[in-house]
Amino acid sequence: MLDSELKNRLILDNPWWTTGAVEGPVQRLSRRAFVHPFLERVRSGDGVAAILTGPGHVGKSVMVKQAIALMLAEHVEPKFLIYIRLDNPAFSNMDLLELLDHAFVASGVATDGTGAFVFFDDIHNVPEWELRLDEVAKARPNCRMTAVSALMPSAEMTQINIDSGPKSKKSEPGPFVQTILPPVLFAEYLHILRIREKLFDQYGKLVNLEGLNAAFVNYVNSGGFPEVAFSVGQQVSNVDVVSKIIHRDLAGLCGIADHREVAKLMTRLALESGLETSIEHLSKDMNVAKNTLRKYLEFLESAYLIKRIWRIDGKGKRFQRQTRFKVYLTSPSMRAGLTGPAASEDDAMSRLAETAVISQFMHSPTFQRLFYAFWKKGRKHKHVALVEMPLKGDKPVKCIELDWSNKAIARPHEVLGDMLEFLDENTPLSPSKALTRNMSGKRFIGDHEIGFMPVSVWSFAVGQVILTGSAGT
Repeated sequence: MLDSELKNRLILDNPWWTTGAVEGPVQRLSRRAFVHPFLERVRSGDGVAAILTGPGHVGKSVMVKQAIALMLAEHVEPKFLIYIRLDNPAFSNMDLLELLDHAFVASGVATDGTGAFVFFDDIHNVPEWELRLDEVAKARPNCRMTAVSALMPSAEMTQINIDSGPKSKKSEPGPFVQTILPPVLFAEYLHILRIREKLFDQYGKLVNLEGLNAAFVNYVNSGGFPEVAFSVGQQVSNVDVVSKIIHRDLAGLCGIADHREVAKLMTRLALESGLETSIEHLSKDMNVAKNTLRKYLEFLESAYLIKRIWRIDGKGKRFQRQTRFKVYLTSPSMRAGLTGPAASEDDAMSRLAETAVISQFMHSPTFQRLFYAFWKKGRKHKHVALVEMPLKGDKPVKCIELDWSNKAIARPHEVLGDMLEFLDENTPLSPSKALTRNMSGKRFIGDHEIGFMPVSVWSFAVGQVILTGSAGT
């Protein structure tokens, strides 16, 4: 590109340089609950680049523009806010540092970018993007850099996966600080659609559990992606979004010659979210080599489309060689895009509710510490749906069991027998929970306190911490 053409392209992508405001459509979109924690991270700098990652179609690019709008409202000079879209083919052959320097010239800031906030969107389009971003951040240390990627950076390149502001403790060395934007949380869904006011009183007490459960079923079917969840009066469906993810986004991201196999695997995993499987079983069933399958699964997880939960035994011990695992979608509504919505009485709803529980954890460090327990006792197979483990050691933190049947509080030994046996063996640090459809309360069963809570109430409480800083239930 000629310098003049390059400048014009950058000005088009940064309309606030001339108008003082972000685009009108962005201003009208609802804000995710994560905008302010993300903005704090952008401002803090700490001498490292910030990475915003998460699944496709959850609003990462929109959140960047909303953060820019907030800074403009706080009287940050427009020229110091620089946004570069790296999915533009015109930039594909340009060196990242050279492109940034052109942006400095186009905006009118100092040549070293002093005081500038730089946002590289879709940086995963840059070959070896982690290394290039690190090089640019070191070459221009006087500006704050943020990059948006649909693929997670490698563990050695990140400092921490955060769920709140810049005061979070660092747990891993590396040049980047990572923020994960999850699919829409249930609390966000209620808040933005103004459903919450109909279900809770002015003091935050739940007054309509039946209505909350109905909203939860709707959320499970259509609440994960902002363009569907908040498209009141618009013709946008989960089918459209899921089709884009499986047939377009995967092709662009995976760099695999025949992406159809990856799409086929993704479709299968979407239909089986919450079930245990193995490389051996998938390889035989799909007629795909085991090593190839491992590569596909690693890619789908790095793109935040699935989450693998690994197995522990009945004594809380991790396996050195993991052969079996459970796979969850990062958003349950992806399944509805393939099969249509599920009703509360459908067989699939129990697993979709469990998938929604996993989704609420995605922005939290707990996401990496979730396991499931599976062991044999005689001829019987024992199972606990979710076990939170510490970063180190074999002492479980707590267990979570799903009981969509509503039988556990009346017949705990029948429904929760495996979990109770696990608790007898391990005595977790915190009281465990049974997430039900609509039953609530606490019971001591033997020596163990079990909290019973509707899964809709629990899901709301988790997101409410992000929205207000308190559980609110």
